[in-house]
Parts: sequence; structure tokens; C-alpha cells
Amino acid sequence: MIDDKIKETVLSYAAKVVAEGMSGKGDRIAMRTKDGFCVNDASVALKDLTAEGLIELPLTTEDKDYVVIARLFAKRPEVHAVLYTNAPFVCAVARAKATIPAVLDDMTQIVGLNCKTCKSATTDDLVRGLRKRNSVLVPSGGALTVGRTMDEAYTCALVLDKASHAYVCGSVLGGNKTINCIEAKLMNFIYQKKYSKVNQENISKREGE
Repeated sequence: MIDDKIKETVLSYAAKVVAEGMSGKGDRIAMRTKDGFCVNDASVALKDLTAEGLIELPLTTEDKDYVVIARLFAKRPEVHAVLYTNAPFVCAVARAKATIPAVLDDMTQIVGLNCKTCKSATTDDLVRGLRKRNSVLVPSGGALTVGRTMDEAYTCALVLDKASHAYVCGSVLGGNKTINCIEAKLMNFIYQKKYSKVNQENISKREGE
């Protein structure tokens, strides 16, 4: 049985994804539970999601609609939330099979030094693409983002949307200026290991993980 607080968290962030215009075909929103993970039923779009549209599955599931999420949770114990979203500019970059470089400070801190497009949309490639990252582009369109909390996964999706917009506009207008690699690594390290640690622990308690 899915904890009520987890249901409330998932439904709340599903509504935020829709409100920000990041929803589309095949969206997923998932959160780790005591016995596996809570996720929206594949037949239910986020805009129509209610508590009845949430299901709980074990990390061992091989169902094609949820296996990527199950593998991510199984391989990365620090991850407690997974999102697959379809923000328009993110989809455009993903279908072009491009890599978004570090074009914004907050992208460098939260998303990382860049966000690459996976070689394919197979389970193995997607899981491999997120091995040491918290976001990856899916070549058929959209992006997978993960987080220590649902709030962090959602924030990552928001920042990636903003960065993809900046990247596309910059490319059209003559090129992008990226953040120095050493500075980018330092920003990301400070955010992940120092700045966000206590904050994420507090958020985790509120979300019911």
C-alpha cells in the first residue's frame, strides 16, 4: 500500500510538471517506496493523474513501461525520485541528438557539466547514461531526471528546460559561451556535497520517503 504522503507528493509534482508545460506523451513520475516505487499508470497522462492512477511496483519488475525506472532505483540507492518529461526545447535538442553544455550557473550546479543525449532509448543505454549523472536526454525526445528527493528531480527538469532554451537560442544567434570546466566542476561539487545536502535531507522528511 502506498503511503498517503508519497501519493500527495507525487500528485503535487505531477501538477507542477503540467503547469510548467513540460508534460507530453509517455511522461512518468516515480518515487521510491518501502517495497519498491510508486509511479503513474502508463495509460494515465499526468494532466489526468489522480490517486487512483498511481500504482506500486517492485524494483524487480520487467514491465517495459517501467523497467528503466526500476533499474535506476535498484542501481542508485541515493535516488528517490525519477521524472521523464517532454519540455519542448528539451525535446528539440534530444531529437537533434545534441549535448547541452554548461551554459547557465544553475545548470552547472544541479544538472552537471553537460547533459548528453543517449545513444538509444533502450533500457541499458538509458540506465548507463544516468550512471554518474542526474539527467540525460532521450533520443526519441524528452529527458530523464533523477533526484535525492522529488523536489530535486523536478528542479533538475526545470533547470534543464531553461538551459535547453538558452542553448537553442544561443546557437541560432551565433554560439554559446560555456562556463569554464574547472569552475563548473567546483560549482557542481559545492552544490552536491555541501550546499544542498542538509536541504535535501529536510525535504526528504517532508515528502515521506
